[in-house]
Amino acid sequence: MPDSIRHEAAIEQAYLLVEVAQGHNDAARVDRADREATANGWDDVRLLLHFARSLASHDAGDDDSGHVQAMFDAAARLTEPSLLALSIATKAVRNADRRRTTITGESAGSLFVGAVVLLDDPDPAVLPPHRAAALIEVGNVAHQLGFWELALEYFTLAEQTSTGALGGRWSDIARRQLVVTTINRCELLLDWACALAGIGEWDQAASLAASAPARADPTDSRWPPSWVAQYHGQMHLLAALAGSEPHRTAPANVAALGEAIEAARAGDDVRACRLAEAATQFVEVSLPSCTHLLALSLAARRPGTAPAAIRYGQQLASLRWNDRVDRMAGIRDAIAVERHRRDHEQLRRDLVLDELTGLANRRGYHAYLTALDDPSGPAAHHSTEYAVLMIDVDHFKAVNDGFGHDIGDLVLARLGHIFAAHVRQTDLAARLGGDEFLIILADVLPEVPEIRAEKILRAVQTYPWPEVAEGLAVSISIGVQHGSRHELPTLLSDADRNLYHAKNHGRGRVAAPA
Repeated sequence: MPDSIRHEAAIEQAYLLVEVAQGHNDAARVDRADREATANGWDDVRLLLHFARSLASHDAGDDDSGHVQAMFDAAARLTEPSLLALSIATKAVRNADRRRTTITGESAGSLFVGAVVLLDDPDPAVLPPHRAAALIEVGNVAHQLGFWELALEYFTLAEQTSTGALGGRWSDIARRQLVVTTINRCELLLDWACALAGIGEWDQAASLAASAPARADPTDSRWPPSWVAQYHGQMHLLAALAGSEPHRTAPANVAALGEAIEAARAGDDVRACRLAEAATQFVEVSLPSCTHLLALSLAARRPGTAPAAIRYGQQLASLRWNDRVDRMAGIRDAIAVERHRRDHEQLRRDLVLDELTGLANRRGYHAYLTALDDPSGPAAHHSTEYAVLMIDVDHFKAVNDGFGHDIGDLVLARLGHIFAAHVRQTDLAARLGGDEFLIILADVLPEVPEIRAEKILRAVQTYPWPEVAEGLAVSISIGVQHGSRHELPTLLSDADRNLYHAKNHGRGRVAAPA
């Protein structure tokens, strides 16, 4: 079986295990899948398997921070924004849980903003399951933080993404993700509507509850039993809030709360109180936080309760609602600021990067030198040895004349990839213009630069250039000079002189001082 087919099958299995982890986790199967993914270098699969472990641990009440960190580590090795957003949103969900009991730790809100901005620009090349999974988790964060309008937006986007994948390679995963989106959307609408009812806005609560999808019951044998009970309970309570007829028998706590809601809507506070109090004594199906608060609010209105205590509860509910509205406005502002910052950063990168090769341009080169001269920068605190490699493409005009400028541009772009692969984060690879390139190596011993230059030379010589254009061959000449940071201006001119020495003595070679 081709590796690409095996990889796709592993992704599909990982998503299945993510679903299974929330009902009847199979740790041994996850471990086997992880060993296969590790052996094949499938970091995307490993990330999803850590997601499955995280869900299983969280469901069991265990600490899942190690698995969440492992998701981040895998995401760092990938270039997939959706999987990074999924990792960030998972951490935000956990921090939103802790937010109720602690004031320490990273802000769930700031993590949420980061995940939102990562998902702004959908890439057609991204696998639909990856994007849908990230959208669902971002929606979950928004729900937990009380950003319900945003949560609804992201569940809708997830639904659209999964619906678009039906009938294709990822159809089975898309169907399962649609199930998750359906449950999460209903839970969101129920929580939101109960919050409105809790501040006395029963008409708005009814209108919102009535907006729940009025489709045929989507549950079937493929749904985990806990999901079926949860969905039916949510729909039962949404029907009670909307004033419509419940469509099936509900678990005891849900049935009691549904009747309490109906009694409260009819103005029968005594009956509503008795039923709501009964609802809080059963735990067949867990209730969203605002739904549970509504039950407590109705139960608190028993005969004999001090009017001041009831007003106190009403004031607290109003304060919670107003705080939510303020935080909602604040998070939209924070997202707008982050988007502006990202766009500014992209513009800044565009100014210092060469569009064709992805290397630094002349502006980037000068910015690098300026940073080295910064007295507050890291290079100012110690004497570091540097090396300069001046690089020129041999007979590049002949490439353009013989193969065309489009092929010439492809050659420059491929050279950019080769050079970038041979530098570290502290180094610099730049295109100065045309077919002239420069590499600055930081913190290198005198014998290292020539060895690095020879490796780059061989990498160019052995690259499969005929795959770019039949009959194409490319070589480069390199001039090398080594010295201290303070000697960089002289090193540049000396490396340039050595480059011309290499070109004048046959090209396709490295020239370094004896």
